[in-house]
Amino acid sequence: MSTLLENVIAIIDLFQQYSKTDKETDTLSKEELKELLEIELGPILKNPDDPDTAEVFMDILDIDHNQKLDFEEFFLMVFKLAKAYYHSKRRPNFQT
Repeated sequence: MSTLLENVIAIIDLFQQYSKTDKETDTLSKEELKELLEIELGPILKNPDDPDTAEVFMDILDIDHNQKLDFEEFFLMVFKLAKAYYHSKRRPNFQT
């Protein structure tokens, strides 16, 4: 299997892992998003334990304003993270 396909599958698996902690398994609740941010992105976030961190992410990513993130909204976060990392590697002084 190609590296790209393995990474796509890993992103899908990660979403499903965190979205299964409540009865709505197709979306991430704010609590599930908070757990994902703390565990998966904690090392790069300034305040991963701050409850407002999940709130800010939810406000930015929840396009349909239903207080849940579906896979497309979650993937937007992954895309923005990849884009910021890409630019930081191209410009070493770039602040993400």
